[in-house]
Amino acid sequence: MTNHNANAEVFVQRQNAGRRADDRRHEDLGRLLNRIPVGVLCCNRDWYITFANDEATRLLRLTPEDIATRTHWEIFPEKLGTEVERVYRRVMQTGESGYLEYLCTPRDIWLDTHVLPTDEGVAIYFRDITDHKGAELLRDAASRQLHQVLEATTDAVVSLDRTLNFTYLNRRARELLAVKGDLLGKNIWAEFPAATQHRDYFNRALNQGIPGEFDAFYPEPLNLWLSIQVRPADDGLVIFFRDITAGRAAREAIQKQHDLLSVVQETALAATWDVDLTTGKITVGDGSYPVFGHPHDAIPDIETFTRFLLPEYVPILADVIRRTRETGEMIVVDFPIRAADGSIVWVENRGQALVVDGAPHLRGLSIDITQHKRNQEALAASEARYRILADLNPQAIWMGAPCGSLTYANQGMMDYLGFNNEDLEGENWLKALHPDDRQRVLEAWKHSVATGADFDLEARMIRARDGRARWWWIRAQPVRDEQGNILHWLGVNTDIDDRKTFAETLQQRQEETERQRTELETIYRTAPVGFALFDPLELRYLRVNDRQVKTIGLPREQILGRRITDLIPLAGLEDLLRRAAAGETIRDHQLEGELPTRPGDHRFWNVSYSPLHGAEGKVEAVAAVIQEITQQKRAEAALVQNEKLAAVGRLASSISHEINNPLEAITNLLYLIAVSDDLPDTVREYVAVAQSELSRVCQIATQTLRFHRQAVSATWITAAGLVDDVLRLYQGRLANSDIRVEACYATSQRILCFENDIRQVLNNLIANAIDAMRQGGGRLIVRAHDAIDRTPGRGNRHGLRITIADTGHGMTPEVRARIFEPFFTTRNLSGTGLGLWISSGIVSRHQGRLTVRSTAHPIHHGTVFTLFLPRREEPPAA
Repeated sequence: MTNHNANAEVFVQRQNAGRRADDRRHEDLGRLLNRIPVGVLCCNRDWYITFANDEATRLLRLTPEDIATRTHWEIFPEKLGTEVERVYRRVMQTGESGYLEYLCTPRDIWLDTHVLPTDEGVAIYFRDITDHKGAELLRDAASRQLHQVLEATTDAVVSLDRTLNFTYLNRRARELLAVKGDLLGKNIWAEFPAATQHRDYFNRALNQGIPGEFDAFYPEPLNLWLSIQVRPADDGLVIFFRDITAGRAAREAIQKQHDLLSVVQETALAATWDVDLTTGKITVGDGSYPVFGHPHDAIPDIETFTRFLLPEYVPILADVIRRTRETGEMIVVDFPIRAADGSIVWVENRGQALVVDGAPHLRGLSIDITQHKRNQEALAASEARYRILADLNPQAIWMGAPCGSLTYANQGMMDYLGFNNEDLEGENWLKALHPDDRQRVLEAWKHSVATGADFDLEARMIRARDGRARWWWIRAQPVRDEQGNILHWLGVNTDIDDRKTFAETLQQRQEETERQRTELETIYRTAPVGFALFDPLELRYLRVNDRQVKTIGLPREQILGRRITDLIPLAGLEDLLRRAAAGETIRDHQLEGELPTRPGDHRFWNVSYSPLHGAEGKVEAVAAVIQEITQQKRAEAALVQNEKLAAVGRLASSISHEINNPLEAITNLLYLIAVSDDLPDTVREYVAVAQSELSRVCQIATQTLRFHRQAVSATWITAAGLVDDVLRLYQGRLANSDIRVEACYATSQRILCFENDIRQVLNNLIANAIDAMRQGGGRLIVRAHDAIDRTPGRGNRHGLRITIADTGHGMTPEVRARIFEPFFTTRNLSGTGLGLWISSGIVSRHQGRLTVRSTAHPIHHGTVFTLFLPRREEPPAA
């Protein structure tokens, strides 16, 4: 028992000692935390404040009653719902540290806060950063103010880093450089190559810190004159620039005006001046002409100037200066000045008194009018001579006042008209004109008087001695003073009656010549024969008519100027033209071959070439007459072929007719043999076969005879009657070519036509269909039915439509466009090219229609011909 108590006492002592040591450590830690300049605040998991050091107590204004008795949110309710609460609670829940800066509103301080998790809850470390935050705010405000200033300034400002890439552009810079797009991060040399010519300014500012200033023009896409200042900066360059394009243009315009004024003053013999009426000093404008006969520096003041005036004009000068000073009106005065060489110079002076900077001045313009004065004197002296000369002039000379009244007519005009001076008053002069011309002349004269335009027309004036009206050319021009005012009208009338009569005759001849030329040109251009003109050296086309243009197959502008051998490479052609260019005439020479524009089309021409000689006998051109005879050649060949076909047809008809009689005898004999009673069955079978084959021979002979017999009148016949006879003729070819015939006749109505002609049409169509399928067989489809034709211009017509279709190779669009042309064939020597042309003519005479559809598609190919024959009561023309 004693030992147990002793042990307990030792344990208690040790426990108390440990507690005292923990308390001392807590006290030391508390004292340490109270000494640091950072606020420390601890909260348990219920958010009660368990510890606050002195700095925290001071900054947050805590009281001892707040510790362990109130939660953090009770003390700082303004933090609820803010980022502060979210950070604090996230640290409490996740155990991860947090950080934030925030404004503690009740204490009006900025706190830099770290939130750390602890075993009991969280520890919050914070410090006052209000001063630091204020400095940042001041710096940001200054930055914003600087940015606002740069954005508001009228100068453009950009900054470049040390690699000369754009880092900033203010509003004005972005406006001026908008065409270049976004420049931030881009190099100035790459974007503005023209700036490289001022690279030294940039390098000095960047490397030596020396600012630079210059003007430069930047071409497309800116097209601007810029005044540029380059300033060094810590991190690169700052460039200030402004648009001086308008100012530079204005300065250039002012300089041009100044230069122009100098030229004008020099040209107009004028000088501008200013007289200070207080001191008498004279200032002459730049570029002024020395109108006063003395150098400008020799006339420094008004006193010196008056010494050069003739004495009688000195008081006149004084009087006009006094008058303009009193009234301010513009003064105009002419006076003579004795020049430095002793001659007299007349000067017109215009001036006005005005006040400049409080002092009276006289400003004006002086013009040298010496020559004008001399001209006036000469004019006055010559007026008397002029009147004498005007009276002696054979032409009619007259004068008029500015208002339009006649004031003078020379004696020749007065004698011709039988007038006296009273006849010129008012509008009495109109009686000198033919009645038909008076109104026209009066209106023209009034127009000239009103507008100042020249008076110029032709009219008939009546000769007084015989009353005959003759044509006169009447002209007048206004004589004006220096201000442009009309002083009087001066007119001249010229007798043009003989010339006008001759001109009318000449005009008629010219019109007739032009008409004939136009006719010849039209004949040349539209002639059905080709005409052309070549230069004799290189044989190039100089002229070509429409027919030859069509033959060559190229536009006219692609023909003129080119060598004929390049366009028509025919054998022997160049030799013929060279002979003609040497002076030989070539007549009716035949050429043949193919043109590059129409390959595969062999053609024939009859050509004639003639040299055209100039005035000196030299050949200046070669004229060509080209007549195409291709159709004639083909017609001749077709005629021979048709004659052969006709002979074969007539021979076939004769043979068919002649063999009918022996065939009929053989038929009767076979019939008698067949009805014999003692005929063996085997022989009887042979006889039946012979009768069948003989019947087929008779049918072929009959059809051949019918096909080649020419009808003399129209007959009524069905579609089956027309088509079947033709099909029977081709039974052998159809079978040998493996062609299957599908014939369907949906109508039994008869139609009135020349059946043999229509059979010829059907024969051509079916023969062409068989030729198109002769390689691999196919289907020949024949259809017939009643139909209505709705051809524009013919109305609705009832009739018969026969369709013949094949599954052959089909036709290309080029072939389909020419199948109805005469002599066009795709079968080389085996065809004449006349079948479809003749068929089209036969159908036209029957007032029908023959149309075609065809395709050469690799899969779906074939041709369909459609024949429409109108139903009519009257037979067609034979």
